[in-house]
Amino acid sequence: HFSSSICGSRHALHQIETNMSGDKAGELENEKASDVRSNVGFGEIAKHFVLMGWTAFGGPAAHVGLFQKVFVEQLGWLTPAVFTELFAVCQCLPGPSSTQMSFALGTTKKGVLGGLLSGSLFQYPGAIMMTVFGLTAHYWASPEVIAEDAWLAGLVGGLGASGVALVTSAAVGLWNKACGQPDTKAVAGFCCIVLLYFTCELITPPERDGRNWMWIFPALIIAGGIFVLVWRGPLDAQVSSGAAEEAADGIQNFGVGPLVGAGLVALVFLVFAASFVCTGTLDYEGNEQLFWFFAFWRTGTVIWGGGQVVLPLLEKEVVSTGWIDSSVFFSGLALAQAMPGPLFNFAAFLGAAAGHKAFSSMGASIGGAVVCWLGLFGPGVMLVFGMLPFWAKFRSNPTYKRALPGLNAAAVGLLMASLVQMGAAIREKNTKPEGPIPREASTCIGLLAFWAVHWLKIPNSTVTLIQAPLVIVAGGVIGLLAGVVGMK
Repeated sequence: HFSSSICGSRHALHQIETNMSGDKAGELENEKASDVRSNVGFGEIAKHFVLMGWTAFGGPAAHVGLFQKVFVEQLGWLTPAVFTELFAVCQCLPGPSSTQMSFALGTTKKGVLGGLLSGSLFQYPGAIMMTVFGLTAHYWASPEVIAEDAWLAGLVGGLGASGVALVTSAAVGLWNKACGQPDTKAVAGFCCIVLLYFTCELITPPERDGRNWMWIFPALIIAGGIFVLVWRGPLDAQVSSGAAEEAADGIQNFGVGPLVGAGLVALVFLVFAASFVCTGTLDYEGNEQLFWFFAFWRTGTVIWGGGQVVLPLLEKEVVSTGWIDSSVFFSGLALAQAMPGPLFNFAAFLGAAAGHKAFSSMGASIGGAVVCWLGLFGPGVMLVFGMLPFWAKFRSNPTYKRALPGLNAAAVGLLMASLVQMGAAIREKNTKPEGPIPREASTCIGLLAFWAVHWLKIPNSTVTLIQAPLVIVAGGVIGLLAGVVGMK
């Protein structure tokens, strides 16, 4: 009787989905083609990413929330379904997910050149600023400098609280789109809970080697897809037939071809293998920059989950080896969290600081920044360019289309886990143990920012396009004032 009830439930769900038109196989419904921009050019890519590169505070989850707010809700470059699908693909790959999204968004509009344009504009402000700080770190880098500077500590706290608000807004929006059915709600909740445990207990603690547990990120995404595939059963021929409607989805390009894509993926892992061989046979003396590059490449190849996860691994690579001092590492980390763009730009700071310590020259310091930055970002960026053509191939596969709601729901669960972790970190400590600004002030700034970015409707269309960056900057200013006046 129980088995019959389950079969009946599956049959009812199957009938509902069969009656849906086009490729609405799950609860993720594509917008009408007329609502999606399919003619975005290089000028528009540059226009929007050049500003975003200077205002994207708050970490990878906040960046994804910013992308969703601007490029899906406001500009209509992609449908919510495709954006979530692309986010799930990036979550399955090692590397910085928000960086991969920045390259992928441009690629879907104008190919490889569009992806390089969007990704570069998103990275360069933070990379340049962190390089400059790294060049001068030996003058000022001590934990007390930032921790005792009230206005800077407050600014960092306000920016962080605003970043959490963006993640919350994105999580709510994507939950409403991707988790409309009981099975996808269960997948999202399960993935959120499991990832929270793994991250807090097995990945980020300094005494553990988090690389042994990085498999949990792609495993949860894949498990979500398999669960929905098995639970709902195969699609009808009527629903699964036909190629994906890329134009209606807002996709203009997938970048390189499959052959080049396979070559990029293979190159990532060949360099990864070579890093162990070379560092095991060569002497560090005289090959410093090569050792730095391989160390950061190894880390970038095995990291899932964004910047916060990479920190304990980087500390093991650069502090325990004596390449930089512990005080420099943690002072740079505090600055990196106050900079726009990915936290992975921390690599430029570490490279510049290591270059100065090893060679005491400006040229060597800049070279170290470039080498370490390329080493940490290279694997993730090459993998996303390499996988996009294969994503284009299997998007129309009926098995993939049936599993897609589960893949998307799992990605939303990972975003929710990031939200919980970010909120707890911002409220508890921010940049120093007692907090740069009071916990209540951080909470209030976050709530105000959420209201401003999620519910506040501005009639001026020009202001609406930059509403999210303005909210982040305003949150930083409020945090700065809270630090200066010493709010209790």
